[in-house]
Amino acid sequence: MDSSVAPATIDNAHRQNPTKLSSQKKPSKGGWKAAFFVISVEMAERFAFYGLAGNLITYLTNNLGEPVITAAKNVNTWVGVSAIFPLLGAFIADSYLGRFKTILASSVIYFLGMVLLSLSVSVIPMHSRKAVFFTALYVLAIGEGGHKPCVQTFAADQFDENNPEEKAAKSSFFNWWYLGIVTGASVAIVVVIYLQDNVSWAAGFGVLSGSLAVALAVFLIGIRKYRKQRPTGSPFTSVAQVFVAAAKKWRVSETHGGRGICYEDDRRGGSHVKGQTMSRNLVRTKQFRFLDKAMIIDDRDTLSKTRDPWRLCSLNQVEEVKLVLRLIPIWLGCLMFSAVITQLHTFFTKQGSTMLRSIGPNFQVPPAALQSLVGLTILIAVPIYDRVSSPSLEK
Repeated sequence: MDSSVAPATIDNAHRQNPTKLSSQKKPSKGGWKAAFFVISVEMAERFAFYGLAGNLITYLTNNLGEPVITAAKNVNTWVGVSAIFPLLGAFIADSYLGRFKTILASSVIYFLGMVLLSLSVSVIPMHSRKAVFFTALYVLAIGEGGHKPCVQTFAADQFDENNPEEKAAKSSFFNWWYLGIVTGASVAIVVVIYLQDNVSWAAGFGVLSGSLAVALAVFLIGIRKYRKQRPTGSPFTSVAQVFVAAAKKWRVSETHGGRGICYEDDRRGGSHVKGQTMSRNLVRTKQFRFLDKAMIIDDRDTLSKTRDPWRLCSLNQVEEVKLVLRLIPIWLGCLMFSAVITQLHTFFTKQGSTMLRSIGPNFQVPPAALQSLVGLTILIAVPIYDRVSSPSLEK
Protein backbone atom coordinates (compact mmCIF):
# COMPACT_ATOMS: atom_id res chain seq x y z
CA MET A 1 0.00 0.00 0.00
CA ASP A 2 1.28 3.47 -0.91
CA SER A 3 2.52 5.19 2.26
CA SER A 4 1.43 8.57 0.84
CA VAL A 5 -2.25 7.70 1.31
CA ALA A 6 -3.66 9.78 4.14
CA PRO A 7 -4.78 7.94 7.30
CA ALA A 8 -8.23 9.50 7.02
CA THR A 9 -8.60 8.05 3.52
CA ILE A 10 -7.70 4.61 4.82
CA ASP A 11 -10.17 4.92 7.70
CA ASN A 12 -12.96 5.95 5.32
CA ALA A 13 -12.17 3.10 2.98
CA HIS A 14 -12.24 0.67 5.85
CA ARG A 15 -15.66 1.88 7.00
CA GLN A 16 -17.05 1.65 3.46
CA ASN A 17 -15.68 -1.77 2.60
CA PRO A 18 -13.69 -3.39 5.43
CA THR A 19 -13.63 -6.81 3.78
CA LYS A 20 -12.06 -5.53 0.60
CA LEU A 21 -9.44 -3.54 2.48
CA SER A 22 -8.57 -6.48 4.69
CA SER A 23 -7.98 -8.68 1.66
CA GLN A 24 -5.74 -6.03 0.13
CA LYS A 25 -3.71 -5.74 3.33
CA LYS A 26 -3.28 -9.47 3.80
CA PRO A 27 0.49 -9.89 4.13
CA SER A 28 2.36 -11.97 1.58
CA LYS A 29 5.47 -12.13 3.75
CA GLY A 30 6.25 -12.95 7.34
CA GLY A 31 4.24 -15.06 9.76
CA TRP A 32 4.94 -18.66 10.64
CA LYS A 33 5.87 -19.53 7.05
CA ALA A 34 8.88 -17.22 7.35
CA ALA A 35 9.64 -17.85 11.03
CA PHE A 36 10.14 -21.60 10.46
CA PHE A 37 13.07 -20.90 8.14
CA VAL A 38 14.69 -18.68 10.76
CA ILE A 39 14.10 -21.25 13.50
CA SER A 40 15.99 -23.83 11.42
CA VAL A 41 19.07 -21.60 11.42
CA GLU A 42 18.91 -21.13 15.19
CA MET A 43 18.43 -24.86 15.78
CA ALA A 44 21.50 -25.63 13.64
CA GLU A 45 23.57 -22.99 15.44
CA ARG A 46 22.59 -24.35 18.87
CA PHE A 47 23.22 -27.87 17.57
CA ALA A 48 26.73 -26.82 16.53
CA PHE A 49 27.45 -24.76 19.66
CA TYR A 50 26.47 -27.45 22.15
CA GLY A 51 28.00 -30.18 20.04
CA LEU A 52 31.27 -28.33 20.51
CA ALA A 53 30.93 -26.68 23.95
CA GLY A 54 29.38 -29.72 25.60
CA ASN A 55 32.47 -31.87 25.09
CA LEU A 56 35.18 -29.25 24.58
CA ILE A 57 36.82 -29.84 27.96
CA THR A 58 37.22 -33.53 27.10
CA TYR A 59 39.13 -32.70 23.91
CA LEU A 60 41.34 -30.15 25.68
CA THR A 61 42.26 -32.56 28.49
CA ASN A 62 42.42 -35.89 26.64
CA ASN A 63 43.73 -34.82 23.23
CA LEU A 64 45.61 -31.55 23.80
CA GLY A 65 46.91 -32.61 27.21
CA GLU A 66 45.78 -29.58 29.20
CA PRO A 67 45.25 -29.82 32.98
CA VAL A 68 41.60 -29.74 34.06
CA ILE A 69 41.87 -26.27 35.60
CA THR A 70 43.55 -24.81 32.48
CA ALA A 71 41.01 -26.49 30.21
CA ALA A 72 38.09 -25.18 32.29
CA LYS A 73 39.56 -21.66 32.13
CA ASN A 74 39.91 -21.90 28.34
CA VAL A 75 36.34 -23.18 27.94
CA ASN A 76 34.92 -20.41 30.13
CA THR A 77 37.01 -17.75 28.36
CA TRP A 78 35.74 -18.88 24.97
CA VAL A 79 32.13 -19.01 26.15
CA GLY A 80 32.54 -15.54 27.72
CA VAL A 81 34.01 -14.02 24.55
CA SER A 82 31.19 -15.61 22.55
CA ALA A 83 28.76 -13.85 24.89
CA ILE A 84 30.48 -10.44 24.56
CA PHE A 85 30.78 -10.34 20.77
CA PRO A 86 26.98 -10.03 20.31
CA LEU A 87 27.27 -6.44 21.65
CA LEU A 88 29.40 -5.60 18.61
CA GLY A 89 27.21 -7.68 16.32
CA ALA A 90 24.08 -5.87 17.48
CA PHE A 91 25.70 -2.48 16.84
CA ILE A 92 26.74 -3.49 13.30
CA ALA A 93 23.29 -4.90 12.53
CA ASP A 94 21.39 -1.87 13.86
CA SER A 95 23.70 0.74 12.32
CA TYR A 96 24.92 -0.70 9.03
CA LEU A 97 23.90 -4.13 7.73
CA GLY A 98 20.45 -4.85 9.11
CA ARG A 99 19.46 -8.13 10.73
CA PHE A 100 19.09 -10.25 7.59
CA LYS A 101 22.53 -9.44 6.17
CA THR A 102 24.15 -9.81 9.59
CA ILE A 103 22.61 -13.26 10.05
CA LEU A 104 23.74 -14.28 6.58
CA ALA A 105 27.32 -13.04 7.06
CA SER A 106 27.66 -14.49 10.56
CA SER A 107 26.28 -17.86 9.41
CA VAL A 108 28.95 -18.04 6.70
CA ILE A 109 31.66 -17.11 9.24
CA TYR A 110 30.32 -19.70 11.67
CA PHE A 111 30.35 -22.38 8.98
CA LEU A 112 33.94 -21.54 7.95
CA GLY A 113 35.04 -21.65 11.59
CA MET A 114 33.51 -25.10 12.04
CA VAL A 115 35.19 -26.35 8.85
CA LEU A 116 38.54 -25.05 10.14
CA LEU A 117 37.87 -26.78 13.46
CA SER A 118 37.18 -30.06 11.63
CA LEU A 119 40.44 -29.72 9.71
CA SER A 120 42.39 -28.95 12.89
CA VAL A 121 41.48 -32.32 14.43
CA SER A 122 42.10 -34.33 11.29
CA VAL A 123 44.62 -33.10 8.69
CA ILE A 124 46.54 -30.38 10.56
CA PRO A 125 49.95 -31.60 11.86
CA MET A 126 50.16 -32.13 15.62
CA HIS A 127 52.68 -29.32 16.23
CA SER A 128 50.27 -26.76 14.71
CA ARG A 129 47.03 -28.35 15.85
CA LYS A 130 46.54 -26.42 19.07
CA ALA A 131 47.09 -23.00 17.46
CA VAL A 132 44.70 -23.78 14.58
CA PHE A 133 42.14 -25.25 16.97
CA PHE A 134 42.00 -22.12 19.13
CA THR A 135 41.96 -19.88 16.04
CA ALA A 136 38.92 -21.79 14.80
CA LEU A 137 37.25 -21.43 18.22
CA TYR A 138 37.47 -17.65 18.12
CA VAL A 139 36.35 -17.49 14.49
CA LEU A 140 33.24 -19.26 15.78
CA ALA A 141 32.96 -16.63 18.52
CA ILE A 142 32.92 -13.91 15.84
CA GLY A 143 30.16 -15.74 14.00
CA GLU A 144 28.26 -16.10 17.26
CA GLY A 145 28.57 -12.35 17.76
CA GLY A 146 26.61 -11.57 14.62
CA HIS A 147 24.19 -14.45 14.93
CA LYS A 148 23.08 -14.29 18.55
CA PRO A 149 21.61 -10.75 18.75
CA CYS A 150 19.82 -10.90 15.39
CA VAL A 151 18.16 -14.26 14.79
CA GLN A 152 15.52 -14.14 17.51
CA THR A 153 14.62 -10.50 16.81
CA PHE A 154 14.57 -11.17 13.06
CA ALA A 155 12.17 -14.06 13.65
CA ALA A 156 10.02 -11.82 15.86
CA ASP A 157 9.97 -9.24 13.02
CA GLN A 158 7.98 -11.75 10.98
CA PHE A 159 4.94 -11.18 13.23
CA ASP A 160 3.02 -7.90 12.99
CA GLU A 161 2.08 -6.48 16.40
CA ASN A 162 -0.79 -4.54 14.78
CA ASN A 163 -2.38 -7.74 13.47
CA PRO A 164 -4.33 -9.46 16.30
CA GLU A 165 -3.90 -12.90 14.77
CA GLU A 166 -0.14 -12.49 14.28
CA LYS A 167 0.25 -10.90 17.71
CA ALA A 168 -1.30 -13.99 19.30
CA ALA A 169 0.93 -16.24 17.19
CA LYS A 170 3.99 -14.25 18.29
CA SER A 171 3.22 -14.93 21.93
CA SER A 172 3.22 -18.67 21.30
CA PHE A 173 6.17 -18.42 18.93
CA PHE A 174 8.70 -17.71 21.68
CA ASN A 175 7.74 -20.87 23.56
CA TRP A 176 8.21 -23.00 20.47
CA TRP A 177 11.36 -21.07 19.56
CA TYR A 178 12.90 -22.06 22.88
CA LEU A 179 11.69 -25.61 22.45
CA GLY A 180 13.42 -25.70 19.05
CA ILE A 181 16.81 -24.56 20.30
CA VAL A 182 16.65 -26.93 23.26
CA THR A 183 15.88 -29.75 20.83
CA GLY A 184 18.92 -28.84 18.74
CA ALA A 185 21.14 -28.65 21.80
CA SER A 186 19.85 -31.92 23.27
CA VAL A 187 20.29 -33.87 20.03
CA ALA A 188 23.85 -32.55 19.74
CA ILE A 189 24.68 -33.58 23.29
CA VAL A 190 23.36 -37.11 22.73
CA VAL A 191 24.34 -37.84 19.10
CA VAL A 192 27.36 -35.69 18.27
CA ILE A 193 29.14 -36.27 21.57
CA TYR A 194 28.68 -40.02 21.11
CA LEU A 195 30.40 -39.73 17.72
CA GLN A 196 33.23 -37.71 19.23
CA ASP A 197 33.86 -40.23 22.00
CA ASN A 198 33.31 -43.46 20.06
CA VAL A 199 34.08 -42.74 16.37
CA SER A 200 36.35 -39.71 15.94
CA TRP A 201 36.48 -36.00 16.65
CA ALA A 202 36.68 -35.35 12.89
CA ALA A 203 33.39 -37.22 12.40
CA GLY A 204 31.71 -35.29 15.20
CA PHE A 205 32.82 -31.87 13.98
CA GLY A 206 32.07 -32.91 10.39
CA VAL A 207 28.43 -33.53 11.33
CA LEU A 208 28.28 -30.06 12.91
CA SER A 209 29.71 -28.48 9.74
CA GLY A 210 27.20 -30.33 7.59
CA SER A 211 24.26 -29.20 9.74
CA LEU A 212 25.35 -25.56 9.41
CA ALA A 213 25.62 -25.88 5.63
CA VAL A 214 22.10 -27.35 5.41
CA ALA A 215 20.68 -24.65 7.70
CA LEU A 216 22.29 -21.90 5.64
CA ALA A 217 20.73 -23.36 2.48
CA VAL A 218 17.30 -23.56 4.16
CA PHE A 219 17.62 -19.96 5.33
CA LEU A 220 18.32 -18.80 1.77
CA ILE A 221 15.35 -20.79 0.43
CA GLY A 222 13.04 -18.59 2.49
CA ILE A 223 14.62 -15.32 1.34
CA ARG A 224 11.48 -14.17 -0.51
CA LYS A 225 9.24 -14.77 2.50
CA TYR A 226 11.03 -12.56 5.03
CA ARG A 227 10.01 -9.16 6.28
CA LYS A 228 13.26 -7.23 6.36
CA GLN A 229 13.91 -4.08 8.35
CA ARG A 230 16.45 -1.48 7.32
CA PRO A 231 19.23 -0.43 9.75
CA THR A 232 17.68 2.11 12.11
CA GLY A 233 20.67 3.24 14.17
CA SER A 234 22.21 1.75 17.28
CA PRO A 235 20.23 1.91 20.54
CA PHE A 236 23.57 2.34 22.33
CA THR A 237 23.88 5.77 20.71
CA SER A 238 20.37 6.68 21.80
CA VAL A 239 21.07 5.68 25.41
CA ALA A 240 24.34 7.63 25.42
CA GLN A 241 22.57 10.74 24.08
CA VAL A 242 20.13 10.75 27.02
CA PHE A 243 22.89 10.55 29.63
CA VAL A 244 25.05 13.17 27.89
CA ALA A 245 22.12 15.58 27.45
CA ALA A 246 21.08 15.12 31.09
CA ALA A 247 24.66 15.77 32.24
CA LYS A 248 24.92 18.95 30.15
CA LYS A 249 21.72 20.28 31.74
CA TRP A 250 22.27 19.14 35.31
CA ARG A 251 21.74 22.69 36.55
CA VAL A 252 18.61 23.23 34.47
CA SER A 253 15.13 22.56 35.83
CA GLU A 254 11.63 23.09 34.51
CA THR A 255 11.23 26.19 36.67
CA HIS A 256 14.77 27.57 37.00
CA GLY A 257 16.92 28.12 33.93
CA GLY A 258 14.57 26.29 31.62
CA ARG A 259 11.36 27.13 29.84
CA GLY A 260 9.39 24.38 31.54
CA ILE A 261 8.74 22.62 28.24
CA CYS A 262 9.58 19.01 27.49
CA TYR A 263 10.45 18.02 23.97
CA GLU A 264 8.22 15.44 22.32
CA ASP A 265 8.79 13.97 18.88
CA ASP A 266 6.57 15.66 16.30
CA ARG A 267 5.81 12.40 14.53
CA ARG A 268 2.81 10.68 16.08
CA GLY A 269 3.92 7.32 17.36
CA GLY A 270 7.37 8.04 15.98
CA SER A 271 10.59 6.95 17.60
CA HIS A 272 13.74 8.91 18.14
CA VAL A 273 15.57 6.49 15.88
CA LYS A 274 15.64 7.42 12.23
CA GLY A 275 13.55 5.16 10.05
CA GLN A 276 11.89 3.38 12.95
CA THR A 277 8.29 3.76 14.08
CA MET A 278 6.96 2.94 17.49
CA SER A 279 3.68 1.24 18.17
CA ARG A 280 2.82 3.68 20.97
CA ASN A 281 3.89 6.83 22.76
CA LEU A 282 5.31 6.35 26.24
CA VAL A 283 3.90 8.18 29.27
CA ARG A 284 6.20 10.29 31.38
CA THR A 285 7.14 8.57 34.65
CA LYS A 286 8.53 9.89 37.93
CA GLN A 287 11.26 7.30 38.37
CA PHE A 288 14.86 8.29 37.46
CA ARG A 289 13.78 11.93 37.20
CA PHE A 290 17.38 13.11 36.78
CA LEU A 291 17.14 11.87 33.18
CA ASP A 292 14.17 14.20 32.52
CA LYS A 293 16.63 17.08 32.19
CA ALA A 294 17.61 15.64 28.81
CA MET A 295 14.21 16.64 27.36
CA ILE A 296 13.89 20.12 28.90
CA ILE A 297 14.02 22.88 26.29
CA ASP A 298 16.26 25.72 27.51
CA ASP A 299 17.17 29.04 25.90
CA ARG A 300 20.01 27.55 23.88
CA ASP A 301 17.70 24.92 22.38
CA THR A 302 15.17 27.63 21.53
CA LEU A 303 17.74 29.72 19.66
CA SER A 304 19.13 26.75 17.74
CA LYS A 305 17.69 26.16 14.26
CA THR A 306 18.20 22.40 14.46
CA ARG A 307 17.87 20.04 17.40
CA ASP A 308 21.17 18.77 18.79
CA PRO A 309 20.43 15.13 19.79
CA TRP A 310 23.26 15.31 22.35
CA ARG A 311 21.55 18.25 24.13
CA LEU A 312 17.84 17.61 23.63
CA CYS A 313 16.11 14.23 23.61
CA SER A 314 12.47 13.30 23.16
CA LEU A 315 10.19 12.10 25.95
CA ASN A 316 9.97 8.68 24.30
CA GLN A 317 13.74 8.44 24.13
CA VAL A 318 14.16 9.27 27.82
CA GLU A 319 11.43 6.84 28.87
CA GLU A 320 13.02 4.07 26.79
CA VAL A 321 16.28 4.55 28.71
CA LYS A 322 14.32 4.36 31.96
CA LEU A 323 12.87 1.04 30.81
CA VAL A 324 16.40 -0.25 30.23
CA LEU A 325 17.47 0.85 33.71
CA ARG A 326 14.51 -0.98 35.22
CA LEU A 327 15.74 -4.18 33.59
CA ILE A 328 19.13 -4.07 35.35
CA PRO A 329 17.90 -5.82 38.55
CA ILE A 330 16.49 -8.63 36.40
CA TRP A 331 19.80 -8.98 34.53
CA LEU A 332 21.71 -9.04 37.82
CA GLY A 333 19.38 -11.73 39.08
CA CYS A 334 20.39 -13.93 36.14
CA LEU A 335 24.11 -13.86 36.96
CA MET A 336 23.94 -16.77 39.39
CA PHE A 337 21.94 -18.80 36.87
CA SER A 338 24.73 -18.25 34.31
CA ALA A 339 27.38 -19.23 36.86
CA VAL A 340 25.58 -22.52 37.51
CA ILE A 341 24.92 -23.30 33.84
CA THR A 342 28.59 -22.70 32.98
CA GLN A 343 29.58 -25.63 35.18
CA LEU A 344 27.77 -28.03 32.84
CA HIS A 345 30.46 -27.60 30.18
CA THR A 346 33.40 -28.03 32.56
CA PHE A 347 33.48 -29.61 36.01
CA PHE A 348 30.06 -31.29 35.68
CA THR A 349 31.37 -33.19 32.65
CA LYS A 350 34.68 -34.08 34.29
CA GLN A 351 32.86 -35.35 37.40
CA GLY A 352 30.61 -37.40 35.12
CA SER A 353 33.68 -39.10 33.64
CA THR A 354 34.41 -40.67 37.07
CA MET A 355 30.98 -42.37 37.27
CA LEU A 356 30.01 -45.86 36.22
CA ARG A 357 28.15 -45.12 33.00
CA SER A 358 27.73 -48.57 31.46
CA ILE A 359 24.32 -49.64 30.14
CA GLY A 360 24.42 -53.29 29.29
CA PRO A 361 27.61 -55.07 28.28
CA ASN A 362 28.51 -52.99 25.23
CA PHE A 363 27.27 -49.42 25.72
CA GLN A 364 28.77 -46.65 27.82
CA VAL A 365 27.16 -43.21 28.15
CA PRO A 366 29.59 -40.39 27.27
CA PRO A 367 30.12 -38.15 30.34
CA ALA A 368 29.10 -34.99 28.42
CA ALA A 369 25.82 -36.69 27.42
CA LEU A 370 24.64 -36.34 31.03
CA GLN A 371 23.96 -32.69 30.18
CA SER A 372 20.99 -33.88 28.15
CA LEU A 373 19.02 -34.32 31.38
CA VAL A 374 18.60 -30.53 31.50
CA GLY A 375 17.30 -30.38 27.93
CA LEU A 376 15.03 -33.37 28.48
CA THR A 377 13.38 -31.60 31.41
CA ILE A 378 12.77 -28.51 29.26
CA LEU A 379 11.43 -30.56 26.34
CA ILE A 380 8.80 -32.00 28.66
CA ALA A 381 7.99 -28.77 30.49
CA VAL A 382 7.62 -26.30 27.59
CA PRO A 383 4.76 -28.06 25.71
CA ILE A 384 2.92 -28.55 29.02
CA TYR A 385 3.35 -24.85 29.84
CA ASP A 386 2.33 -23.65 26.35
CA ARG A 387 -0.67 -25.93 25.86
CA VAL A 388 -1.91 -26.60 29.40
CA SER A 389 -0.62 -24.24 32.09
CA SER A 390 -0.62 -20.95 30.16
CA PRO A 391 -4.16 -21.31 28.67
CA SER A 392 -5.53 -22.35 32.07
CA LEU A 393 -3.96 -19.34 33.79
CA GLU A 394 -5.28 -17.00 31.08
CA LYS A 395 -8.83 -18.25 31.67
